[in-house]
Parts: sequence; structure tokens; C-alpha cells
Amino acid sequence: MKKLLLSFVVALFTVGAINAQDLETVTNLYNAAAEVLSSGDDAAALTQFEAALKAATALGDEGAAIANNCKDVIPKLLVSIGKSCANSGKIDEAIDNFNKAIDVAAEYGNDAVLAEASALIPQMLMANAGQLLNDKKYLEAAAAYKKVVDLDPTNGTAWLRMGMAYAAEGNSNQLAIEALNAAAENGQEANAKKQLATVYLKEAVACQKAKDMAGMLENAQLSAQNNDSANAQKLIGTAALSLKQNKVAADAFEAYLALNPNASDKAQTIYQLATALMGAGDNAKACSYFKQIANDEKWGEAARYYITTLKCN
Repeated sequence: MKKLLLSFVVALFTVGAINAQDLETVTNLYNAAAEVLSSGDDAAALTQFEAALKAATALGDEGAAIANNCKDVIPKLLVSIGKSCANSGKIDEAIDNFNKAIDVAAEYGNDAVLAEASALIPQMLMANAGQLLNDKKYLEAAAAYKKVVDLDPTNGTAWLRMGMAYAAEGNSNQLAIEALNAAAENGQEANAKKQLATVYLKEAVACQKAKDMAGMLENAQLSAQNNDSANAQKLIGTAALSLKQNKVAADAFEAYLALNPNASDKAQTIYQLATALMGAGDNAKACSYFKQIANDEKWGEAARYYITTLKCN
């Protein structure tokens, strides 16, 4: 019995000695990691803190304090490494480290790091996309802004700039329109409408070149609806007159003259307006406009003809 008891005491002493030795080893691991961190080598420090955490966790309660310290440092290191990657233009690596930081911060209950890393990803993506847009790499910029809205569909600025990138690219107007409509729905209505007006105006001009008067009219009207302009009204008037939609044409030409009273083509527009009014059956108003250009060098002869034909007073 005495021999058995002695064996038990020896066993307890041996276990205690091993545990003490393990704790010392883990402590040394942690201190070594801290020294590497102070030298500025974040990547190497991360590897050592992860090793220290694994070893400390294996000790259970005895290694809990060291494990908790490691859990505090590791997410911060991942954020720091991510920032360094971003500063070096390694966007994918940066995002990978920020995502790792988010995962471990959530696991370890580090709300501050979780919030920081979560905010850094869209900020970095926006900065990268903005640089691509400034460099006129339009399709790459649009794709970069797409990553932002995939993370946050309510980011109206990203939708707006995506639309601008597609519009500037020149062959992606429908994608531009979709993005700009999303921007308008997410706090960027005024800016989005201005951009939409420009996109629709370009479409109207393209339709005019293709002699698609119906498409020209539709797109010019959409341009005016989003942000009225003299150019849009001129295109509406021209297309509507060609399509014999005389009332629409007359209204558009009047709007054009109101927006651009000193237009270089004022006499021509007045003539077109008068003919549209005549086609709409408003001869009295047509007469008033024909009279305004009766003495014009280019349009006067035609105007005087209609003044006589309509028996204008």
C-alpha cells in the first residue's frame, strides 16, 4: 500500500513538472511572437501567434490567459497585413486578409476589429474602382464597382459610378441605364438623372444617324424626362415632325427656343415650329411664327409663301 501511494505521488509530481514545462514553452512561444511583431514583420508574427494560440489552447485553463492574448492580437495582425497589401496594390490579397480578420474576429468576439475589417473592404474596393475609372479603364472600373454593390446593394455612389463607367465605355448603354436607375433608387436620384439624360441623348443621336425616327423620339423624350435640355427638345421636335406627330413637334420646338433663345438655328427652328403648328391645324399660331422670320435671308421666302397661303393677317 505504501509502495502504491508512493508511486501515485511520484506520478502527480511528474505530471505537474510536465505541465509547468509546457506552460513555460507556450510562454516562450508567445514572447518570441511579440518580439517578431515589434520588429515589424507582421506575417511572421502572425504565424508565431497562431502557433502560440494552438499550444496555449491545448493546455486548457492553464494556458487560457495566453490564448486570450493571442486571440486579441491575431485579428489585428490580419487587418494590418491586409492594409499593407492594399497599399501595395495587391487588392485580392488584401480582401483575403480582411475576410480572414472578419472570420476570426467573429469567432473570438472582437467586435472592434470585426467592424473595422468589414468597413475596410468596401472602402478599398471603392478606391480601387475609382482609380480604374480615372485611368479610363471603364469596363474594369464597372466590374470593380460591381464588387462593391454585391457587398452593399444600397451603395448609391457605387451604382452611379458604375453607370458612368459603362456610359463612358460607349457600347454598354443598357448596362449604364440599369446601374443609373439603381443609383437613383439608392440616394443618388439627382446625379443619376443627369447621367441618364446624357445616355438617352446619345442613344437618340445614334438612332438619328440610323434613321430610326421612332427610336430617336423615344430616347430624346426619356432624356428630357430625366434632365430637360435644349438638345433633347430639338431632337424630340425633329423626330416628331418626321413622324408627323405635329403637336409633339410643336411643343418640343417651343421648349427648345425657351431653353435656348439665342440659338444659332433659331430661324430654322421657328420655321419648323410653324410648319408643325400648321400640320396640327393651329394656323393662327403658325402665322405668328412665320411672320417672325418673314425677312430672314434664308427662311423668309418660304415663310412669306405660307403667310400668303394661310392668309395671315
